[in-house]
Amino acid sequence: MADDISIEDLARALRLWRRLFLRFVAICVFGLIAAVVLSVLSNKINPPYGVYIAGNGLGEWALIATLVLLVAELYWDGIKIGRIMHDPLMMILPGLGMLTSVNTIVQKAAAKGMRPDRTLGGLRPIAKKS
Repeated sequence: MADDISIEDLARALRLWRRLFLRFVAICVFGLIAAVVLSVLSNKINPPYGVYIAGNGLGEWALIATLVLLVAELYWDGIKIGRIMHDPLMMILPGLGMLTSVNTIVQKAAAKGMRPDRTLGGLRPIAKKS
C-alpha cells in the first residue's frame, strides 16, 4: 500500500514539508519579536521589574507560546504528510517521522524515476546519462 503513492502525492508531501520549514522560520521570528515587545511593554507598565504571571514575565510567556506553536505545527503537518504517504508510523509519531520524511519522499520518488530540485520544490525526471 505504501508503494502505491502517486507522483502528485509525493510532490504534495514535499510541498507541505517545504511550507512547514517556512512557517517554522516565521513563527520563530515573530515569536522572538513578540517576546521582546512584551518584555519592554511589561517594564513600561510596572517599572523596574515588569509584570509577572505565575512567576514568569510576559516575555517568557511569549517564548513558551512560541515553543508550543512550533510543536503544534510539527505535529499537525507531520500527520498531514503521514496521511499523504500512507505511513501509519508517521501518523502515530509525527514528530519523529518528520526527521526522515524528506529522505522517504526522495527514495519513493527515485523509485518512480523522479527527483526533487535543489530547493525541494517540485519533482523532476531523473536525467539519463548516456
